[in-house]
Amino acid sequence: MRRHATSVVQLHHLDTGEGEAVLLLHGLGSCAADWRPQIDALAPRYRVIAADLRGHGRSPAPGGAWDIADLADDVFDLMAQLRLRRVHLVGFSLGGMVALEMASRVPERVASLCLINSQPFSGPRPRALLFAYWLRRLVIATFGLSAMGKIIGRKLFPRADQRPLVERFARQMAGMSKRAYLAALDAIFHWRIAPRFDVLDMPVAIFAADQDYIPVEAKRLFAAQFQQCWFEVIADSRHASPLDQVALVNKLLLSFLTINSKNTVETP
Repeated sequence: MRRHATSVVQLHHLDTGEGEAVLLLHGLGSCAADWRPQIDALAPRYRVIAADLRGHGRSPAPGGAWDIADLADDVFDLMAQLRLRRVHLVGFSLGGMVALEMASRVPERVASLCLINSQPFSGPRPRALLFAYWLRRLVIATFGLSAMGKIIGRKLFPRADQRPLVERFARQMAGMSKRAYLAALDAIFHWRIAPRFDVLDMPVAIFAADQDYIPVEAKRLFAAQFQQCWFEVIADSRHASPLDQVALVNKLLLSFLTINSKNTVETP
């Protein structure tokens, strides 16, 4: 893992509801506001915090290279600010990497862990991942983030009725700084972690879109390594399941949290 001495970033965040704390971490090019369907579903029962990761939304983007560990440090700092000793962590894509990093480092701070279309790679990077990484860098260098946002958006949301999601995603991408997006992209690409499944003994849920970049069977094998893991395939979903399968994701999250939200301590 590369390590760079970056300062902790104070993250912009949304904070609503009361009860046990659920912390939502978004994907690359996204922001806290994209969790709005989940926030609305969870807030009647839980305190829901959705953070803008560094360089996304309204959070600042420090210079230099970033690691996933740096993003995790930012979130730990946010927990300290909010006096949250222990939370239910829900991470989508990039956010899932940050969540797994946090759970691996300090498992006692994580009451439960939910990963949506997110998992680490071990060993050499697959050719498909190498191609996607360098293609994104080429498109961004040549045409900019707006063009990249449209390309990704159309792949994530190919149906005619999903056109508003494509436009929304493209606007968000266009609003990011190129430097911040590439720093986050590099952090994903260079992330290395060997999860210690013996200490990851909190309840875990893994939700896998049936048409995601990573095959369902690869995620199923990953899920099988946890001591206790609920594995669920989300049908008719590409990658952005919290947005393209809102009702099902909300139902699954509520079920998982209801089962695993007993005696969670929020504050010291």
